[in-house]
Amino acid sequence: MRVKGAASVVVVAYGSSPGLLACVASVWADEPEWEVIVVDNGADPREIEAVEGAGRAAIVRPLRNLGFGGGCNIGAAVARHQRIVFLNPDTIVPPGSLARLVEPLDDAGIGIVTGCLRLNDRPDVLHAAGTAVHVSGLGWSSGYGAPPPAPSGLVEVAAPCGAAMAVRSDTLRELGGFHDELFLYLEDVELGWRARMAGTRVVCSIGASFYHDYDFERHTTKRYFLERNRLAFVAICYSARTLLLLAPLFVATEIAMLALAARQGWLRDKLAGWAWCVRNRHTLLRRRRETQLRRTVRDRELAGMLTAVVDPAMLEVPRAMRIVNPLMSAYWTLVRCAL
Repeated sequence: MRVKGAASVVVVAYGSSPGLLACVASVWADEPEWEVIVVDNGADPREIEAVEGAGRAAIVRPLRNLGFGGGCNIGAAVARHQRIVFLNPDTIVPPGSLARLVEPLDDAGIGIVTGCLRLNDRPDVLHAAGTAVHVSGLGWSSGYGAPPPAPSGLVEVAAPCGAAMAVRSDTLRELGGFHDELFLYLEDVELGWRARMAGTRVVCSIGASFYHDYDFERHTTKRYFLERNRLAFVAICYSARTLLLLAPLFVATEIAMLALAARQGWLRDKLAGWAWCVRNRHTLLRRRRETQLRRTVRDRELAGMLTAVVDPAMLEVPRAMRIVNPLMSAYWTLVRCAL
């Protein structure tokens, strides 16, 4: 039975996530009539059994780990409601937040809504109010470490944060879903940018607060996925003109990333990311053709959503960025004039 105003909540679970049951329970406490779908991508069987034992969630068990994007796609495919919420299993939903997350989707001009995420261990501090996107394809939590903003209204963001976001099923279908070959990290940024390319808005609902057990260093392979998917994102989404104009900046960024990777001990991951892009070049070219065909908005109109300043607050930014950031900003100003 469909419940008026209801939505489907998709939670992709992997590994040992003791917060899974708490996450699902907080959804039931907030919206007891909403559908909950848990995608078991290889989660701890005890946690899945605990959720399944409650008898109120649908468990989807793929034959293999599909990654976050693939898990979201398979969860959305079986969702019964038009509005779909994606939550990380380490999030907690305060009362009223789910409704405030999906309500903006009643506006046909809004494609994706992201929540206002607070740090679980410091709820008076932001984890993210959307995702900032750099011209080189880097993405990071916008507003990290800042006090939460005023508790209402919508804010335009470059891209959503996949830990808590909502989308209409028809919008997701028209966009072609998440690109599951990205597997993990930046798939939310890439989807959000494709939504903007298709002419729909991406916003953060400030009143839709979620607590998130965030830890940047949790996954040992994070930098590998971030680097390879950054390259995939710009290759798929940027126009040929933008790629050409930004070529010097891309070369400089790659040199800088190589040096940083060597200094910090993840050079092998950086090189592996390049190798993956080469091996998957035909898939990336196919995705690029599909994405560019769906485009209705030029890069010139989207450029204002990008930043040329590298300042992720959750990481220590190299001192050299004090010099590099103004240079990149100046170069980006010239590029924007030429787009």
